[in-house]
Amino acid sequence: MNEMNWDQLRLFLAVAREGGLAGAARQTGSSPPTLARQMLALEARLGAELFTRHARGYTLTDEGRALLERVE
Repeated sequence: MNEMNWDQLRLFLAVAREGGLAGAARQTGSSPPTLARQMLALEARLGAELFTRHARGYTLTDEGRALLERVE
């Protein structure tokens, strides 16, 4: 996890814990579109899909759960 963007990881934690963008936006003060862009950028940086996106929220993939364990 070298050269990680700690702000992206902080936002990842919020999205993962809240299960979606709306709750994470309330928690972090970031807008849902900003959170979505940051999650896509983090996934691109890691080369892994971290979330399964649903109409009513996000669920972690196996890779997302592994990252959550590492950063908590």
